[in-house]
Amino acid sequence: MKSFLLKGKQPIVKWGMLPNNIYFEGNVPEGYNLAVSPSDKYIVIDVDNHGDIDGFSNIPMLVQAELNASFNYPTKNNGRHYWFYYTGSKPLGNKTSGLGIDLRTNKGYVVWYPKEDVRNCLDEIRPTSDHLNKWLEKLFSYK
Repeated sequence: MKSFLLKGKQPIVKWGMLPNNIYFEGNVPEGYNLAVSPSDKYIVIDVDNHGDIDGFSNIPMLVQAELNASFNYPTKNNGRHYWFYYTGSKPLGNKTSGLGIDLRTNKGYVVWYPKEDVRNCLDEIRPTSDHLNKWLEKLFSYK
């Protein structure tokens, strides 16, 4: 993983060039946000809920229970970021589903809203189940 600053929604560094395990240290300055890019098999399921978009309505009940069991936090617009360690075998893309649910892999990043350092939360990130893998692969694998 790596973390870096955003000005608005734009990174202030060429974050793709940062090696893993480089983290922004200290307080986030006023007017900036902290972003985290997952690494390796870590993924973030980004569920949006604003305007006419309600990604939560597109999550199967069995999947929702698993999402709630892993590390997650609310986003600025009433959505949630759900963190997982992906155990599936199909490559997943850093992309949107058109259902108000996006996936962020090591090719993307999310705004980090918790006050705690991401490194202190790794133990709360759960591996994906076979059921969750099938759902993720249906939405986000390369076809």
